[in-house]
Amino acid sequence: MDKKDGFAPALHPQLVQKLLDHLESDDAFRARFHKSPESALRELGYVDPWSCMTLASGASLASKEQIKAQRVKLAASLTGVQQMECALSDQLGI
Repeated sequence: MDKKDGFAPALHPQLVQKLLDHLESDDAFRARFHKSPESALRELGYVDPWSCMTLASGASLASKEQIKAQRVKLAASLTGVQQMECALSDQLGI
């Protein structure tokens, strides 16, 4: 969970609830979280968002023109946790 350029990854709301549940009630989890927040979050179902960003085999990146034309839609889907199908489906086991 690298923080590049000062931006921290967002957590799915269900993962946040599960994290807070464990932090308020589970001493062993609290100790694991204190030692390694990343490992503790992965234990709860966190997955890196990079799989959502990886192009499928044989796929090509959209043209600059296509990105410009769809910029608002792309920005909304990349920043809206509720709209990130990959992140949601990867973390449904929460």
